[in-house]
Amino acid sequence: MGEDAKRWPDLWLATNMRPIFLLILTVLSIAACAQGRERTFKTDTGIVVLHYFTNGKVSTKAWMDKDDRWGRSWAYKPDGAVLVEHQTRRIAGHAGVHFTYHPNGAVSKAEYSEAPDAGIQWYRSTTTFDDQGNKTGFTEQGHDNHGIIPGPGVRVTQKPEVTEPYKQEVVREQRMFVTEVFVVNASKYTCRMDVIPKHPSPAMQNSNHTMAPGDTVRVGMYSTGEIYEEAAKHLTLSAKRWSRKSKKQVAYKILREEIAAVQPEARKYYLLIGR
Repeated sequence: MGEDAKRWPDLWLATNMRPIFLLILTVLSIAACAQGRERTFKTDTGIVVLHYFTNGKVSTKAWMDKDDRWGRSWAYKPDGAVLVEHQTRRIAGHAGVHFTYHPNGAVSKAEYSEAPDAGIQWYRSTTTFDDQGNKTGFTEQGHDNHGIIPGPGVRVTQKPEVTEPYKQEVVREQRMFVTEVFVVNASKYTCRMDVIPKHPSPAMQNSNHTMAPGDTVRVGMYSTGEIYEEAAKHLTLSAKRWSRKSKKQVAYKILREEIAAVQPEARKYYLLIGR
């Protein structure tokens, strides 16, 4: 075998190793970029999950508080403008949004759903977008206090007409209002109380309580669509003064109601009972 033939493999490797090496680096870089599109961070207030465009900008952000109860999710256009924003929760029912993505990291679909623990209200919607954040379709289904969604005569599927420039359609979002109920024994005596929810659910069930003077008892929570409703529409309670020495039981009544706002869509409702 001639010297040139013996040296041919070495010459081939010397000539082609650099392009091969660059190709391997490119493939590894693409794989690393794809794997790094979503990151999770733990903060003082809760958990944040970020999904990125291929250019490194944030495509979606989801935050859930440290108690894993309340959260909020956002989707963004490539220029940073907010495309979608929803409140989320894992308490008193649920509310959540699931994002699907284009190859460039932009949101291609946002699927939102919510429902309370009890009641007739529920809602689902699906919104689709192109890879630049322009809306391409929208569907919704549900039931609120006024009936089914969409109402009679409204098409279930709505697609925007192809016009220039395209005007963004306003997406209807049903809000859920959550009320947490507490009872306060405002008398100077121990009492016994029975709570009976009108719409039993895991968040509010039948319960019995013995309350010392000044005690506060949390009896549960309920959620309603679009509006706040008074506690009397969701529960009944009966309370009587109780004593080991006397068989006489004096019925208590609701003396006062107090409301404290916790968030724009959540509040605490206090029922003060006594003679």
